[in-house]
Amino acid sequence: MLHLALSLAPALLIPQDAPASRALSLELCKAPRLAGTPSSLHAVESVSRALRAAGWEVELDRREVLLSLPRRLEVSVLEDAGSLVPEFERIWTYDPDARPPGDLPPFNAWTASGTATGEVVDVGYGSRADFERLLAGRVKVSGAIALCRYGKGYRGIKVALAEEYGCVGMLLFTPRDVDGDGRGPVWPEGPWKPDHEAQRGAVGPMTEGPGDPTTPGWASPAPGVEVERRWGEELDAFLPGIPVQPIGAADAERIISSLSRRRLLTEDGTRKSSAIGPGPVAVRMTIDAPRELRSVVNVVGTLPGRSGSFVMAGNHRDAWVRGARDAASGTVTLLRAAQHLGERARGGWVPAHGVRLAFWDAEESGLLGSTEWGEAFADSLRTDCVAYINGDAVVGGLQLNVSGTPGLEDALERALDRVPEPVRSGSPPTGRTIGEARRERLGDRPELGLPGSGSDFAVFLHHLGLPVLDITMSGVPTGEYHTAFDDFLLMDRFVDPDWVAHETAGHVFAELLAELAEGGFDSFDDATAARELGRHAREAGEALGEELALELAGAFEELASAIDGAAEGRAPARLLQALEHTPGLDGRPWFKNQLWAPGLETGYGSETFPRIRLASDGDERRLATDQLLEQIAELTRAWSSL
Repeated sequence: MLHLALSLAPALLIPQDAPASRALSLELCKAPRLAGTPSSLHAVESVSRALRAAGWEVELDRREVLLSLPRRLEVSVLEDAGSLVPEFERIWTYDPDARPPGDLPPFNAWTASGTATGEVVDVGYGSRADFERLLAGRVKVSGAIALCRYGKGYRGIKVALAEEYGCVGMLLFTPRDVDGDGRGPVWPEGPWKPDHEAQRGAVGPMTEGPGDPTTPGWASPAPGVEVERRWGEELDAFLPGIPVQPIGAADAERIISSLSRRRLLTEDGTRKSSAIGPGPVAVRMTIDAPRELRSVVNVVGTLPGRSGSFVMAGNHRDAWVRGARDAASGTVTLLRAAQHLGERARGGWVPAHGVRLAFWDAEESGLLGSTEWGEAFADSLRTDCVAYINGDAVVGGLQLNVSGTPGLEDALERALDRVPEPVRSGSPPTGRTIGEARRERLGDRPELGLPGSGSDFAVFLHHLGLPVLDITMSGVPTGEYHTAFDDFLLMDRFVDPDWVAHETAGHVFAELLAELAEGGFDSFDDATAARELGRHAREAGEALGEELALELAGAFEELASAIDGAAEGRAPARLLQALEHTPGLDGRPWFKNQLWAPGLETGYGSETFPRIRLASDGDERRLATDQLLEQIAELTRAWSSL
């Protein structure tokens, strides 16, 4: 990696006028931050030090969780299943306890360990429709190694479907025209992915329940403390049962070039000849990736307020390697917000409600740090937490994007109207706020998209019923996602070279936290939330049935009218909690939010009214609808009595 060593030297010289975010990012990215390894602890120290210097109280929350880390990963590509000598092979080794640490090789956390051999079948994006298309074309997938593309859904769902259809292993890759040299110059000449690199990532069943898989629904303990855990056959049934390995685009193309061709129906009804397989090329995979208990550390900073309640923001501090964008950019954003709010506190500001900042560990492995912390403090969070603001890979350009719980729109707009619209160095100010720019782009009252899963807001939104916002800044397309070159130099040269986006994001989080810390629970507009849910119900007519969708929409609109007519005062109940399904969703009881949930076969995106959508027949659909309608009616009566 000579080019890295040569190009790093000038980056270490921080200019006197460089934004503070640049030095914070360089400090975080100087070593890998893989959860459960000694090298990740440097981020605990640097984040804690920065928080204390800004005047925040700091607590380290240590927990012992199950993690999946590799020792040895082998992929041998064979001319056919009977070959003994590989056409080519890839072998990676890794020691998670090494000092100094090495870079994590391409790896899919929660892969099964063991050896699998089979002819290769190209399964497209690994969706159910892709597998059914292959079966309809009489392509045998059972016993095969699935070659699958990243994208169009959470990678863990692809693995689960491959296992369901009988595949014995899976190779994951991203085509070069998605994030490689088909898009532009590759690293280090440009921001796109070299064809040997591959996306790391977890493949656990996140849509069934995030967090430590040995403590589903309850908190993992501090190291050395015994607690009930799910082990043995029950755990094995929950986690992937086949080996999975990411590979580079070049290796995937070599495999595809050796697959037999088949004529299959395409989506437009025509037949097309493609290299599909099975075989004759085969792959032997040998994975040694033990699943073992390891310690993780959440860093939580507190700025006390005048009451016991608080607003909270969080971002994960771990990364697959050094992760300048995912998620040092979010960590730096929160640290800059902490510095801004700390300055206000030193000037005498005491917020009406406290502010907490959390720097989560082990997010990349399946939202472990935030989930276990949220489960540990569930009761107090449900009553005392005003809202949760999420950051992740926050900085990817200058365009602000927000998703979240309907009802927080007004508080969001007030905060955004106090932050100038960012421009690159050398460009004149626009004279607009970032809120004005967003409204010009999206309309006078921008709608909030409903967040699904895949980041640390999940426990707050789907398990605890709290309002959330998820904030990112985009606009610079790149190909570094979950790779070793998601590093300081990529950020410094291509993504945010003047660090204006980092600085702006820090101001956005600071203003939003201050807004919610002063407004408290009144920041949430229940009437707006009810109307937006009514709109979502109307838009779900095709999935729910028009009659049921209209009933739901009418009930939400009646609730909004009752709220509009109520006297001033505290809401009789928190809306999401009042309408949650306490037993949890069928097959995934951890998820209590029945208004929307992560799609079972998409993962990251959301699906509205999942209990109704997924009912097995008309009677169950009617029952699920009636139960939700009664909850809405009960809340309407409570508002009407104010």
